[in-house]
Amino acid sequence: MSGIAYIDNQAFEIKDGETILSFIKRNSGEDIVPTLCDAPNLEPYGACRVCSVDVSLKADGPMKAQASCHTPVTAGSYIFPSTKRIEKLRKNIIELVLTDHPLDCLTCEVNNNCELQEVAAKVGIRDVRYPAGKNHLDKKKDLSHPYMTSDFSKCINCARCVRACDEVQGQFVLSMAGRGFDSHIIKGMNTTFDESACVSCGACAQACPTSAISDVFESKSIVPQKKVRTVCTYCGVGCNLDVAVSDDTVKSIQAPFDAEVNQGHTCLKGRYAFSFYNHPDRLKEPMIKKDGKFVEVSWDEVYDFIANKFTEIKTKFGPDYIAGISSARCTNEENYLMQKFMRVVIGTNNIDSCARVCHSPTALGMQRTFGTGAATNSVVDLNYTDCMMVIGANPTASHPVTGAKMKQVAMKGKTLIIIDPRKTELTKYAQFHLQLRPGTNAAVLNMMLYYIIQEGLEDKKFIESRTEGYDEFRKEILNLDIAELEKVSSVDRNLVREAAIAYASAGNAMSFHGLGVTEHSQGTFTVMLIADLAMITGNIGRRGVGVNPLRGQNNVQGAADMGCQPYQGAGYYDLKDPEVIQKYELFYKNPFPKQVGYKIPEMYDASLNDKLKAVWIIGEDLVQTDPNTHHVRKALEKLDLLIVQELFMSETAKMAHVILPGASFLEKSGTFTNGERRIQRVNKAVEPVGNTKAD
Repeated sequence: MSGIAYIDNQAFEIKDGETILSFIKRNSGEDIVPTLCDAPNLEPYGACRVCSVDVSLKADGPMKAQASCHTPVTAGSYIFPSTKRIEKLRKNIIELVLTDHPLDCLTCEVNNNCELQEVAAKVGIRDVRYPAGKNHLDKKKDLSHPYMTSDFSKCINCARCVRACDEVQGQFVLSMAGRGFDSHIIKGMNTTFDESACVSCGACAQACPTSAISDVFESKSIVPQKKVRTVCTYCGVGCNLDVAVSDDTVKSIQAPFDAEVNQGHTCLKGRYAFSFYNHPDRLKEPMIKKDGKFVEVSWDEVYDFIANKFTEIKTKFGPDYIAGISSARCTNEENYLMQKFMRVVIGTNNIDSCARVCHSPTALGMQRTFGTGAATNSVVDLNYTDCMMVIGANPTASHPVTGAKMKQVAMKGKTLIIIDPRKTELTKYAQFHLQLRPGTNAAVLNMMLYYIIQEGLEDKKFIESRTEGYDEFRKEILNLDIAELEKVSSVDRNLVREAAIAYASAGNAMSFHGLGVTEHSQGTFTVMLIADLAMITGNIGRRGVGVNPLRGQNNVQGAADMGCQPYQGAGYYDLKDPEVIQKYELFYKNPFPKQVGYKIPEMYDASLNDKLKAVWIIGEDLVQTDPNTHHVRKALEKLDLLIVQELFMSETAKMAHVILPGASFLEKSGTFTNGERRIQRVNKAVEPVGNTKAD
């Protein structure tokens, strides 16, 4: 705390770094001071002065009007948010703003969620005394964008859209041109949305208080019957979404400002790519293939069919002739039930998911080094770091909200090291780009470890108190042939040395890695080397540091946590340990399989060798995504029973004997666990379409 200040003569304690506006909001409520150019996820700007309050150094002293959004609150000050003088000032400001806005705004019924309209009502504006301005007349609408439209006749030059593009996405598409009455918003070099460098994140549309820029699916134009908070299903960032629903139909999606993960920001997919959920091609009825054609059946019939086939195969061949493949798109609860069904009901550990494919090298590497296979820090720690190392990942493309945060940190001068064969978008903000030959991550990381040790930049205190095996590790690293590593990786050793020194010398250093690290034969060992880098420099166990894997799908972390892998049960317990088997049997009150199950590639081989007769797949298109399509097709064709649970008729679904129509994330409830281990509630926004069911 930093002293006391007063609001209407009532004393409140001040928090460090507070502005007058944030101080008032925290202590007297959100709505006591109206704002227009201010937004929760933007830096204070102080353009409109609607948030002005009277401030005095004495309870009865002379008062001065100050913009509360950007003025720091000072100890001993007396703040009066709603004096008659201030109310008159606000009213006059809004009247002037309205002259540069269509004057029918005050009576408009279509745009009944217009923020300017709300502020006008709050300060008591019923009509405008001043003549209409000329700045925004005869402006043409920009309809070039598939998801956004702009109508700058409604623009009030608050610059919220410009600041959102700069401060949230870091794209710098929008800017202010002209001076005085001629000032106006432009896109790029005064082009259209379509011709600009816009990435369609929608931050500008969400920031605009007047719908001068708005979504084509404009939630501001229609008051929804309800808004449902849920979690995006596209990647491991786990953005929160506010889904606007009317008549059981999704009308639009926006990002909530109070969401800890994304703070009012989404990417193109999270904000706009939702119309798939009620697409005409959705699978809407359970089906059984009869005489080579799919026939719609009732749920009872399909349940009986599956149960009878499973019982027949289990009785004739044994439980290990049945396998399940769960989905990192599904909720934790659904994944847990799937692995429990296979293990407790069927009696086999033949359960796998795509989470193991991309997650297991990270999980195993971090388990060996840290004892747990999950991110050591949260993305919010970017606010506290001094150095970022990104290896084998392209965050701005694959994890756009996190990538934008990294870009913002880099633009503020923090050190950025990129280890990647390609020049990604983040590369232009990096001090070091180690452009290695594909597949040589381990060589470059070994070089970095070598130079850190050679330069004496280890954190000896941390090593002595928190690690083991360092002396042998140090000896092996210093015995490496740097010339050979340089040749193998094709990265200049001097550049690697400079990057290593920058990482080791930073007060706080974070690393982020993706599938470019893990999907190699040496993926697990590369993750261990990244962990070693963090440990020898002491970059573990506090804010702004750590080893952070970027998860590909929305619930990769959760699917693995729930036990959807053939060698570990829920909670990552090793199924080779008899005590673990005993623990599961006690918990489930049922016998538990003792033999490690098949991984997905092993399922194909087992099918071709008559060792597997039935596979139940949830939400995976193996024919489309797995390597060696002919091999996959042959294996699936040989099965006696292939069950595919899907939203659409995928290439794998076409091969199925049974199709179960699943529900999308908008039609179900549960939880997802994002890449930073954050467990978040998924809420059903609309009812499942047709005769579909949640997985």
